Formats: sequence, C-alpha cells, structure tokens
Amino acid sequence: MRNYKLICTILSLILSIQLDAQDLLTPEEAVTMAISNNFDIAIAKNESEIAKINNHKGAAGMLPKINVTTGDVFNLNNINQKFTSGTDVVRNWVPVNSFNASLNLNWTVFDGLKMFATKDRLQALQSIGEMQLKEQIQNTMAQVLNIYYEVVRQKQQLKALQESAKISEERVKVALKKYEVGYSDKTPLLQARVDLTSQQINILKQEALLQQSKAQLNQLLSRDASVVFEVIDTIQVSYIPNLQQIKDTALTQHFSILRAKKYADITRLQHKEIKSQRMPSINFNTGYGFTQNNSKAGFQIFNRTYGPTVGVNAIIPIYNGGTVKKELAASAVDIATQEIKVTQLKIELETKIITAFRNHDYALKMLKLNEENVAVADENVKIALERFRLNQSNSVEMKQAQSSYEEALYSVIAARYGAKIAEIELRKWSNDLIK
Repeated sequence: MRNYKLICTILSLILSIQLDAQDLLTPEEAVTMAISNNFDIAIAKNESEIAKINNHKGAAGMLPKINVTTGDVFNLNNINQKFTSGTDVVRNWVPVNSFNASLNLNWTVFDGLKMFATKDRLQALQSIGEMQLKEQIQNTMAQVLNIYYEVVRQKQQLKALQESAKISEERVKVALKKYEVGYSDKTPLLQARVDLTSQQINILKQEALLQQSKAQLNQLLSRDASVVFEVIDTIQVSYIPNLQQIKDTALTQHFSILRAKKYADITRLQHKEIKSQRMPSINFNTGYGFTQNNSKAGFQIFNRTYGPTVGVNAIIPIYNGGTVKKELAASAVDIATQEIKVTQLKIELETKIITAFRNHDYALKMLKLNEENVAVADENVKIALERFRLNQSNSVEMKQAQSSYEEALYSVIAARYGAKIAEIELRKWSNDLIK
C-alpha cells in the first residue's frame, strides 16, 4: 500500500512538471507564433504579393494588345428605291443581317521611353512592398517582445509583493505575541494587520495587471485572450550595444530609410513619365477582318469582305495648353519634398537611437546600484524584524525598513525591464531582430 502511494505521488509530480512545461511560453516561441499568426503581418504579406503581381511588362505598356472583335446585327428595313433603268423597289420589313469579325494587334513601339520609366516604377513599388513586409515583421517582433517582458515585469512585481506580504505576516505574528505577553499595547498589532491587508489588496491589483498584460500578448499572437500560459521568471540583460555601428547600419540599411529612398526614386520616375508626353509616340497595328451583309432586297443582296490589314501611326505633340509644363513643375516640387522626408527621417532615427542607447546605459547603471541596494535592504529588514521581535524597535521603524526593501525590489525590476526595452529598440533600428 505504501509503495502504491509512493508511485502515485511520483506520477503526479511528473505530470505536474509536464503541464507546467507545456504552459511555459518563451520569448522565442512568442515571436515565432506572432510571425505565423499576426494579422498585421498577414495583411503586409498580401499587399507585398499584390505589388509583385502588378509588376510586369504588360502593365508598363511594353507588350502588344491582341483583341478579337465580332458582332452580328439584325435589322428590319423599309426599302423604297428607284433605279435609272426605271425599276422601282418598294419593300417593307425587309430582314437585313450584318456580321463582322476581326483579329487586331495594337502595339505601342515608342512612347518617349515612358514604358521603361513605368516598369522601373513598378519594380520600385514591389521593392517597397517587400520592405514594408520586413519592417512589419520586425515591428511586430519588437512589439511582442515588449509586451512579453512587460508580462515578466508584472510577474516579478507580483512576486515582490508576495515576499513583502510574508514580512507583513511575520510582523502580525510578532506583534500578536508581544501583545499577548504584555510587551506592547495593541497599536503595533493593529498597524501590522492594516499593512498586511493593504499588501493583500495590492497583490490582487497586481494579479489583475498581470492578466491584462497576458491578454494583450495573446491578442498580438492572434489567439484567444483567455489562453493560459506562463513566462520566464527573470529578464536577462547582457546586451552590449555599439552606438556607432548601430547608427551606421540604421541610417543606411533600416527598412524605413530604404523605403523613403524608394519613394524618392518613384517621384523621379514619375517625372520621366510626365516628360515623355513631350515626345512623339508610334503605334503599330495589324489584323484580319471579315464582314458579311445579307439582305432580301435593295442594291446588294449579299456582300462579303475579308482580308488582312497593317498600319503604323504616329502622334507628335505640338501644344497641350501647358499641362505637361505644369505637371513637371509640380513633380519637381514632389521630388524635393521626398528628399526632405529622407533627411527628416534620418534625423528622427538618429535621435531615437541615441535616446535608446542612453536609456540602456542609464538602466544598466541603475541596475548595478539597485542590485547592491537590494542586498543591503534585505539585510536591513531582517535586522529590523529581529529587533522588532526583541522589542528593541517600534512598528514605525519596522514598516520603514520594509518599505525600503520593497522599493529596492521594484527599482531592480524596473531597471532590468528598462534595459531590455532599450535593447529591443536598438536591435530593431539596426535590423538585428529580423536576422
């Protein structure tokens, strides 16, 4: 019987460990899940695919157009004809049928080089679609990691509150014992109970914040908000950024910069397309036609024509009311605007990088100081509790030591979280997340 209970206990323990392992969501798993399921990424993929589909020579006007046209018209005519021979033809409701069919090829062989500029513009739009997709993936990864570590931060905050609540529970026990043996009046006991209740309320509030953060992460992962999972216990901080390297990479290779430059290229290509309207255009056309008319009366009872056609026509623009000139002037302003946007984006990006770098540096320094402070505060609260137990200190001193310990714990958690968020920001700007 004893062996049976031992086996059941071991099996329960193994099952419990397996369930816990299944519920744990690591940062890598969260990112992988987001890339597969996130709605914003799916939309960006579709937009990129549309830009790729639209990029072809036919859309640029490089290829000929071939059409088959056909028609069959049936009429009822009233005929009144008088011939030089003196014959008169008067017929009412004469059926007349006209049938035609043709195969035509139209090809613009020269349009002032507009077709080549259009093809380059379509290629640039496809590249922008691919960049937007990569940027969306990277932004989503950063967003998921930010929320993930926010969940870890909330979890650590909850753990800190629970540790503080244990101290409050010990305070209540000591205060009760001192009151029962007559070492003190009832005030320290009541104050300890009030502080413990306050801690328990804060724990409930913190649990609510933790669940809200988890729901936000589930939303980013495109799954039900009520899915239960666990996260890692600590935030590892080991990233050592190289500011100059990050700036060099971001200002030349970040997707937002490349995308802005592509938009500037597109305005220049649109300028070429407008300019091509001043050049002549040459169209080549050929085809094969068939026409047949049938009538029960009139000059022609039956008429059929068919055969090939071929032709070339040219359009030479002479004057268009100054429209092209105005469009070119507006296009030149648009080009200047896009170049300003590129410069503006570089300055904004550099500012964000420097800010994130400084935040990371400050967070590491604060982390080092706060970790040392936690050890001191931990020792201080233990001493304070022992002195309180020996009736060598009052509840006010005990509460102050406890508050200092709580503040030190929160400061360490905030510093680690701040350093990790700054790290994610720097990795994003240097395209390091998507590698």
